[in-house]
Amino acid sequence: MSNYAVIMAGGTGTRLWPMSRTAKPKQFHKLVSDKTLIQETYDRVKKAIPADNIFISTNTKYGEEIKRQLPDVQSENFIIEPAKKNTAPALLYLAAEIYRKDKDAVIATLASDHVVQNVDVFSNSLKTAFKTAEKYPDHLILVGINPTRPDTGLGYIKMGSVRTEIDKERIFEVDKFLEKPDLKMAEKYLQSWEYLWNAAYYFFSVKQLLGWFKEFVPKTYKTIMEIDKLKVQGGNGATQTKIKELFQKVEDEQFETAVIEKLDPKKVLVIPADLGWSDIGNWGTLHDVLSENYSSSMISKGHHLDVGSEGCLVYGGDKMIATIGLKDVIIIDTPDAILVANKNKSQDVKKLLDKFKEEGKHLYL
Repeated sequence: MSNYAVIMAGGTGTRLWPMSRTAKPKQFHKLVSDKTLIQETYDRVKKAIPADNIFISTNTKYGEEIKRQLPDVQSENFIIEPAKKNTAPALLYLAAEIYRKDKDAVIATLASDHVVQNVDVFSNSLKTAFKTAEKYPDHLILVGINPTRPDTGLGYIKMGSVRTEIDKERIFEVDKFLEKPDLKMAEKYLQSWEYLWNAAYYFFSVKQLLGWFKEFVPKTYKTIMEIDKLKVQGGNGATQTKIKELFQKVEDEQFETAVIEKLDPKKVLVIPADLGWSDIGNWGTLHDVLSENYSSSMISKGHHLDVGSEGCLVYGGDKMIATIGLKDVIIIDTPDAILVANKNKSQDVKKLLDKFKEEGKHLYL
């Protein structure tokens, strides 16, 4: 069996508006270092997987930008969907592509826009997860994240009994998946060792994944297999048009809903990991990460001067931003839009974007 990692890079990162836009989402920005999030992800994955076995999954909208940011990735390692869809069609599309290359492949799917501080732990967790997937080829394997705060913006995994031990790491059965909790429930989860954040780090035999799709989502499976046959035939214009038409017809469904929720719970295993992890889901989360990194409650980028403020994140451009006496405020300045928000309400950026849509201000999305 050969191991492959697929970096999922088709998301839009809307809660980091106005920097993250539909045209250039958060994975393409330098938020925590001098590298973009996707560049950091690629460097991290290379420590556990040979570069030839790392694929990038995205859609036509972002293909050129990723190739510009990751020039070392060979062209055949890009899996570019003909249209933007949800995670279920995306995973089936990439699985069909890799299955053609290697019918015995074991695949990891990893987000392109996460921050991981403990890179060695991440690398070791990947290696352990691959070994687990090889030992249990008919199972879905996850790496879950030990929570460090009561986060209401993430899904959780409740661990069950220990199934086995590999590389001195305990592998647990999954008792259940839990939706994003309210604050009281998130605090309860944090106090118990049984609960992990679900980062959607999935490991599976490609053969088994195709079998699950065929069983649980037969219509989507049939369409993607038809597309795969067309891709083998060649790349003339008419074929590409037909591929796009077929792909746009597949149901827009999350992988969790389409497959995971229908699996026998005994066929799902999880490895807990302390990754120093964040999904940078909103500006408040980014402030928390950077505050910890730099041991300061005031974080700024660009031209910024302050008198007497605390707990703020200020991201500027060419203009000078001056602040006085603020507390827990986010200020993000971009060429065509400025966001000013209460740090503790930064998850509500999505509501703001809904208002843009309602009022027809799509130019700002």
